[in-house]
Amino acid sequence: MPGASFAVVKDGKLIYHKNLGIADLSTNKVVDDQTIFMQASVSKTMIATAIMQLWEKQKIDLDIDINRYLPFNVRIPAFPNDSITARMLLTHTSAIQDEWNTLGSLYIYGDSPITLSDFMREYFTPNGIYYSSDNFYTYRPGTGNDYSNVGSTLAAYLVEIISGDEFHHYCDTAIFQKLCMNSSSFLLAGINDTSRIARPYYRDGSSYFDAGLYGYPDYPDGQLRTTSTDLARFMTMYLQYGTYEGIRVLDSTTVEYMLQQQTPVEPSQGIIFYSATASNGDKLWGHNGGDVGVNTGMYFNMQKKTGAIAMTNGDGTASSNADLFVNTLYTYGITVNTDLNDLFPPCETSASTDLPVNPLTLIIYPNPSDGRIFVNVSEGADATVLDMQGKVMLRKTLIQGKNEVLLPSNCLNGVYVLHLLSKNGKVQTVQMLSVMK
Repeated sequence: MPGASFAVVKDGKLIYHKNLGIADLSTNKVVDDQTIFMQASVSKTMIATAIMQLWEKQKIDLDIDINRYLPFNVRIPAFPNDSITARMLLTHTSAIQDEWNTLGSLYIYGDSPITLSDFMREYFTPNGIYYSSDNFYTYRPGTGNDYSNVGSTLAAYLVEIISGDEFHHYCDTAIFQKLCMNSSSFLLAGINDTSRIARPYYRDGSSYFDAGLYGYPDYPDGQLRTTSTDLARFMTMYLQYGTYEGIRVLDSTTVEYMLQQQTPVEPSQGIIFYSATASNGDKLWGHNGGDVGVNTGMYFNMQKKTGAIAMTNGDGTASSNADLFVNTLYTYGITVNTDLNDLFPPCETSASTDLPVNPLTLIIYPNPSDGRIFVNVSEGADATVLDMQGKVMLRKTLIQGKNEVLLPSNCLNGVYVLHLLSKNGKVQTVQMLSVMK
């Protein structure tokens, strides 16, 4: 793998921090303290944190039908009368399957223009563009354990529905800002200087290939980008039972509850976090991650108040991967005494853009459309409908509130892009629109 960043924390202190290798092979840029790495499935620990914050406020029950919260129904076709619960989503026991022909086709350079809400609706509702019987397993919900990216993303969508805030923005305000994770974002749009991001590389023979800065509509399950010190602050919060530098993110009893067996079908499964055994026999809690050109790991032991992080911009191999690094770093960390120099770096200037987040909200219905749509917008905006080749099909000025839009007759069946630009020209949003006449 071209480059990596490592961190070890103990007793609330950063006792080891090391950067190695190259972040960008095209420029020979080295990995340094400012380098941001994509996290792949380590991202899911943010879903767990967000859900349990709402659980503490009694805004969600982990054991009732999620359809009580969702604007559409989700059912396993083989068991249409059985409920799916949030606990099942958080323990990979929901019988929701990753249909990779669909998921793989939706990887694009940059952030996906498909909103989380649209993707969830189209994946789970029978008339949806991405709906298939292959989206589900054939066992009763709660009786099997199969890792599910989309199931985890559905839990993130619950956060969005219940909080009334887009998931990425919820994490910005309820987690990242509280923990001084100012170089962290679920969206590329939330990072001012994307040259700080380690390019993801996959290996073919002796050559590395740049996979690009990519995204997908189910972004909560893997698209978090952060630095090793930012993630170390997050891990320290868990090791300190929900607090970091006097700021409480979770109750101590909530952290204890999350880090224990949650389902009879998989003893190692907590709330998203799962347990593993270090080479010395210690029980660790954490998560790892892998995606194209990405390999990460974060594990910790609550009793010894020690944890380790490894993040790399390569796929890794069986003998060289993030889990192996984390084990080596952890077993080193428990032997080291902390001292006064083991300090986290000062809180950085935010890596997020200074544009307002979600200032121009919109709702489109029906979507798919038969040629006539209604668009609700939070403020007046100029709308443009483009086909997938970028050809402008329609321009229209929208007023705040409900607008009726009649698409021109040359908008044949297919997918289009609705682009909105606010009246001051500074705020924009994009949403996919399907036409099925």
